[in-house]
Amino acid sequence: MTRAARQKVPTRPAARRVTARKQKIAVSAPAAPARPTEAERRVALAASLDGIRQRLWGSNGTVVGRVGPVTISCGSIARGRPHWHLLTEGLAPRGYELSLRVQKEKDEFGAPPWAIALLTTLITRATEGQLSADTNQVMVLAQGVAPGTDSDLFGVVFTPDPEATAVITDHESLPLLLAVPVTRDETRAVREWSPTGLVEVLGKVDPLLISLLDRASLLSSPRARMLIDQRMEKEGSSLSTMTASTSQVSKTGELVTWKLSADGVGTFCSLLKGRIGHQRPFSVVSGASRVEVVNGDPSLADFKKRQLTLRLTLVAARQLRSLLRSTPGNYTFEQLPNFAITVV
Repeated sequence: MTRAARQKVPTRPAARRVTARKQKIAVSAPAAPARPTEAERRVALAASLDGIRQRLWGSNGTVVGRVGPVTISCGSIARGRPHWHLLTEGLAPRGYELSLRVQKEKDEFGAPPWAIALLTTLITRATEGQLSADTNQVMVLAQGVAPGTDSDLFGVVFTPDPEATAVITDHESLPLLLAVPVTRDETRAVREWSPTGLVEVLGKVDPLLISLLDRASLLSSPRARMLIDQRMEKEGSSLSTMTASTSQVSKTGELVTWKLSADGVGTFCSLLKGRIGHQRPFSVVSGASRVEVVNGDPSLADFKKRQLTLRLTLVAARQLRSLLRSTPGNYTFEQLPNFAITVV
């Protein structure tokens, strides 16, 4: 073929190939699925909870309480160890739902009033932001789990419900947290150690974690106490945050004063041992107020931009633990000369 003939060869096929490549690149991705409306989410969550109730109770149960938009339903479980199982519906905006398992007494026709009252209190605390979906938390109740009784249950820890760990729909999955009441000395151990650790030990005694008002403390068993003490000493506390109903800081001249509610003193002292004693910081939270407690030398109370950072040596932490009490009053410390705690 001559040079002139080669020059006359059309270039159209190449142009078509380029166009084809461009067309291939221009293919659009599939449209993202539409986000469910709030009404659709509520319907799906209600259906999922209905499914849990049908599976565990064989019925939809009975509504036994209502706290604002949140309802408490109850049903009995006869297989194995008979007990009442209570469920909340309406806490989904907080990121979880709650449950409670309570021993069913002979000839009892409904859940005991103390159980409904306890779950009502927990719902109120949840709507106030004092609870979260985190299982690494303990709630101390000043009047105990069942006020007016001689029960030694004074705190509550949380763990996934053994038989229904989550509320699952097409749109989302929410943890179903089982509230587990714990005794006064178990509450103290939990603060210095770990809620999940205590639940792990308690679960070996009762896998369903059914609450009973007169349950003996795990620490009354020498074997369990030795195990808990050993793990507490080795592991320290897993709680990095505690809440208090009052936590306010002010500064007058060089003196920094921290106003702390009596309900937070016990947990604060426990975390001084379980966290600072193991070189781990923690926070005290009350509404928008936040106090950071950290290891450091020298000890000082640093109040800047309306936030308190309490830096402590191990000696200072021990002094605070030995002197601070939940009795209202003013407390000062030799290791922190420009700092005072007012317990209210």
